[in-house]
Amino acid sequence: LITLWGILLFLRYRWRKMEEEEQAMYDMVKKIIAVVHDHYKEWERNLERYPYVGIFHVRDSLIPPQSRKKMKRVWERAVDFLASNESRIQTESHRVAGEDMLVWRWTQPSYVSDSEH
Repeated sequence: LITLWGILLFLRYRWRKMEEEEQAMYDMVKKIIAVVHDHYKEWERNLERYPYVGIFHVRDSLIPPQSRKKMKRVWERAVDFLASNESRIQTESHRVAGEDMLVWRWTQPSYVSDSEH
């Protein structure tokens, strides 16, 4: 009976941790979308040099160095979620300063319907 009670407590703890991690992942996705969209808006106003932003640059601006190890799993899940579920952000490879790196580019949705062409 004590063993079953211990297993139940462990499962409840684990489920709570998984829910917290999932919520943290969704919060990170919202932050990433905001950063990439803001970068795109600044590029449109000629305040940024390139229309894309490096993935590691976004990570470095959102997660302080002392938290990166702890937030690594949340970050990776957020990046995977964006790659598979977010159509407004494209992942591309670009050569920046002589080095290939993965970047995100905001894809502005087209509001012009095909019937207007």
